[in-house]
Amino acid sequence: MTNRLLIDQAEHETRVALIEGDRVVDVVIERQAHRSAVGNIYLGKVSRVLPGMQAAFVGVGLGRNAFLHADDARVLPRARAAAERLSREAAEAAAASAAAAAAAAAAVTAALEPDEDAEEPETVVAAPPVPNARARRLTIGDCVADGDQIMVQVTKDAVKGKGARLTANISLPGRHLVFTPFQGGVGVSRRIESEAERQRLHDIVQPLAEAGEGGFIVRTAAEGATPEELQADAQYLRTLWADLEASAARGGAPRPLHLDLDPLLRALRDQAQEGVAEILVDEPVAYERALVFARRFMPHLEDRIRLWDRPEALFEVFDVEEVIAEALQPRVRLPSGGFVVIDQTEALTAIDVNTGRFVGEADQEATVLHTNLEAAEVIAHQLRLRNLGGLIVIDFIDMERAENRQKLYDAFRAAMVGDRAATTVLPMSELGLVQMTRKRGRESLAQVLTEDCQACGGTGRVKSAETVAYEVMRAARRLLLRPRPGKVAARALTVMAAPEVAALLTEPRLGMVEAVAELTDAVLEVRADPALARDAFDLVERD
Repeated sequence: MTNRLLIDQAEHETRVALIEGDRVVDVVIERQAHRSAVGNIYLGKVSRVLPGMQAAFVGVGLGRNAFLHADDARVLPRARAAAERLSREAAEAAAASAAAAAAAAAAVTAALEPDEDAEEPETVVAAPPVPNARARRLTIGDCVADGDQIMVQVTKDAVKGKGARLTANISLPGRHLVFTPFQGGVGVSRRIESEAERQRLHDIVQPLAEAGEGGFIVRTAAEGATPEELQADAQYLRTLWADLEASAARGGAPRPLHLDLDPLLRALRDQAQEGVAEILVDEPVAYERALVFARRFMPHLEDRIRLWDRPEALFEVFDVEEVIAEALQPRVRLPSGGFVVIDQTEALTAIDVNTGRFVGEADQEATVLHTNLEAAEVIAHQLRLRNLGGLIVIDFIDMERAENRQKLYDAFRAAMVGDRAATTVLPMSELGLVQMTRKRGRESLAQVLTEDCQACGGTGRVKSAETVAYEVMRAARRLLLRPRPGKVAARALTVMAAPEVAALLTEPRLGMVEAVAELTDAVLEVRADPALARDAFDLVERD
């Protein structure tokens, strides 16, 4: 199976498509006017602390203020100082509690000793419970204050009126490694399947992590890397981090400290893995930039990069244009004849599975299982292709047998293995729903390529012609019957409406116009105006 990375470079737009075998699995489209900020590092200024939300708004120079949650702010200097103070107070409280407990225990022991002169047994009073001396959880007020200048990284682009999402837990990606300044230890990419290779890489990187603060994550691209290459990457990332700290110390927020690679080079770094046999670039300048980048940072890719100089469009030859067009449609056909409907809303993405025209054989359960298994594979592919993130709810067709529901769940989990985004899939609920989350960093394909419909406002529905016709008649009746001091009542009215509405108004069987004319003793004229939207109309009085 040949995997290809296609890069279509235009003057103000970069499109990247990853093809595995004969299937397009990932499409990234980025325009110069709307560059993704994910991965960028800024020196931000806290503009407002929100204790009720355990978050803060931070200005980083992206227009709308970005959002920083307390969970993502606990590595900041103010937070670390608060954590040390709380830990110290908790230790002191624990010591005091231990001393109080010891004293209480001694008092109890003494009270239990027999007193030969006492006529009655003494009453023993239990010691009060020892309070919980653990340090409390840091709040957003412990982490930041209004006006603080803090180093933050964008983890999620701004979407639909919401500011970008930030974290203070910085990560710096390199060629083979990702440096995590505030998290120690070594992690290895789960995409490296060989246990021997995973252990080899861990053993090489572990001393590099122990040589200073922070830790490293070994990337998939590090498979087969030499100790010298890994050491050079680690040194480069530590130097970059030192430069960022020095720059941040000079102040001047808000301003960028480090911008991630542009879409072309980012595609080479993140998507041109070992399985990619060919990288096709359709623009000469972009091709040369890709070669220069590969020679310096990823020499094993240089001989795979080729210039697409044929007259046919790159994305059309590999059917990427058709795949993009289909990915904007809500319905996806299954091989057996069933279909999947994908409905992306602001709150979540709802996915429904239907058998369609597939009727199977004699066993209904087998028919449903077959459709569901097909749908599991297609849904996993579409989530990645469309870059759908956040909360996702899948309504598979209900099955009676528990073993079939488990088989479907296992198949869906297996289909999601190739997804680079972090996912969490819960077992099927009693209602037959699969709930999952998929990490959302950038906008979905539909959000990049489309906008809300001007006619329906993004709801996907418009008023029916019949509804508008009744609205027209109610408006006409109010207009003709309203008081007009000093003037006689209007005797004629011209109604301008969309053709389909006008047709209903003049339908003799419905008698809409006749009913209003009889009630108001006026003459109504209906004219069809193709320039009007369905729910628009105009009423013109004539004396």
